[in-house]
Amino acid sequence: MNETVKSLRRSPYQTAGIFFALAFSFLVLLIFSFSILLLTRIVHYIETQPQVTIYFLKTTPESSMYKLREELMSTEKVKEVRYISKQEALKIYKDMNKNEPLLLEMVSSEALPASLEVYTQKPEYLKDVAELVKKEPGVEEVAYQQDVIDSLIKVTNSVRVAAMAFLSAQFLVVFFIIFTTITFKIVAKKEEIEIMRLLGASRYFIIRPLLKQNLFINFLASIVSSVIFIGGYLSLQTKLAGFLTGIPSLTLYESDVFNLYIWPPNLYMFTFFTIITFAVGYSIIWFTTFLAASKYIK
Repeated sequence: MNETVKSLRRSPYQTAGIFFALAFSFLVLLIFSFSILLLTRIVHYIETQPQVTIYFLKTTPESSMYKLREELMSTEKVKEVRYISKQEALKIYKDMNKNEPLLLEMVSSEALPASLEVYTQKPEYLKDVAELVKKEPGVEEVAYQQDVIDSLIKVTNSVRVAAMAFLSAQFLVVFFIIFTTITFKIVAKKEEIEIMRLLGASRYFIIRPLLKQNLFINFLASIVSSVIFIGGYLSLQTKLAGFLTGIPSLTLYESDVFNLYIWPPNLYMFTFFTIITFAVGYSIIWFTTFLAASKYIK
């Protein structure tokens, strides 16, 4: 380790170039990865909610509501239909406004309509189901989230495309910086390397010191970028919590041992992202180092 640090200090500008290129790339990778995963899980959460809600007139008999539910279930576009009575609607209303006593005093079960909550097989079926039930007698209003889901899907796809383009360009820059640096060091020790090769030294034995140096830089860059990302997230946590009000925990992975949440993030999530940045840098450095070695060490 001491020898690796000393070698890095002998070429501070090259070391700084690799470090800042990796750290910035890792930070961008963390930001885009978190954004894409969060948006994807939000879309999934919305798709699991009642996608079409049918509100009935107060004079509509329950038999008509049940009949409509059976008709919807007979189609191949509907996965589930739940009947919400006036009493259940009042209970839901009270749970949602339990911290607003004035609102609770003004509402009774008679003031709230009965409804059907419809879950479609696919988001594409939302509009078809909504148009179908609007024509039914006794239906007062139909609410569905097609626009919300479509907007989120478009945003998620746009972020994903932008992330792939930007990260590809950024890591291409990192690749050339590392490749150029390693090439420069190999050329600077050309005579020494030729003698070592004549004595039977393998390519790996020759480039091992360079590999150790770059892997050490990668380790520092991944830690620094993760710390900056976590600090930035914690500073924006309140604003993000306001944006995600009403959305429960969004899980990336569940097991008996631990749960990995994208929202609200926990220690496992931060550890996961740190490992990802290190693994990406590790792969780039190994590939770049051996490519340079195969090209310039005969």
